[in-house]
This record gives sequence, structure tokens and C-alpha cells, in this order.
Amino acid sequence: MSIFSKNTPATENESSASNEEVVQEYVAPEEVVSSASSPEQVTRLESPARSSVLSKPSIISEGFTFEGTITSDGVLNIAGTVRGKITAKSVLIDSSGQVDGELNSEQLVIKGQLKGDVNCEDLNVGPLAYVDGNISYKYIHIQRGGKVAGKFIKS
Repeated sequence: MSIFSKNTPATENESSASNEEVVQEYVAPEEVVSSASSPEQVTRLESPARSSVLSKPSIISEGFTFEGTITSDGVLNIAGTVRGKITAKSVLIDSSGQVDGELNSEQLVIKGQLKGDVNCEDLNVGPLAYVDGNISYKYIHIQRGGKVAGKFIKS
């Protein structure tokens, strides 16, 4: 069954011309809805766009080593090793995770090891974490047992 059909099964004998007609039938209602001024209809159109922004986290798994630049508009979970530059909205360095390099993030939770230059808004250092480098932050929370070294700069 075609996803563009109106609950009618597609047959193998249909020509490409009839498939184009089915696509045109699907597109036409979308144009009518998008030109409507009702807030309910506009909200329905915006919902799929919003759901694409809210995505699953990206994961660097334990045993995996990444060297290079990572850029994400979402969440990045690191259980493996990253050497390089990271820019993400939110970063979690798991207890088995290691980062060596530059890290820019709004929220940063460190449970593993981090060495390098960090610029973040909200920094949370876990009880088994080790952090060393030039750390620029707005808010900081270091749990008992967390080890920190280097230069810490409140922005």
C-alpha cells in the first residue's frame, strides 16, 4: 500500500503517471491547510518541525574513540574517548568517558575525565570525575569526591 494513497492498495500495473497524480492529490490538501489562518491548523503544521528539533541523544559508546570535531544542537553522551573539539547544547561525560580537547556547551555533566579548555554555562562535576584545564562557567556544582585542577573562571 502506498503511503500517499487513500487506503487503496497499489498494484504493480499502475503507471508512473498515476503515481504522480496520487502525489499531486497529497500535496494539494497541504497547500490548502498552510494557507488557512486558523491557529489550530498552523499548530498542526508546526508540530512536525518541532519534533525534528527534539531528537535522541548522540552517543559515543564505551570502547569507541573519536578524533576530530563534533557539533550538535542537542544532547551528546560520551562513554568512550573523544579527542578534539566538541560543541553541543548539552554534554554528559559518563564515568567511563574521557574527553581531551576543547568543549563548548550550555550544560555539562562530568562523571568521567576531562582535560582541556571548557566554556559552559552550567557545570556539574560528579563524585568520580576528574577535571583539568581552563574552565569557564556561569554556575558550578562539584559533588563530594570530584577532583578539579587548572584554572576555573566564573563568567
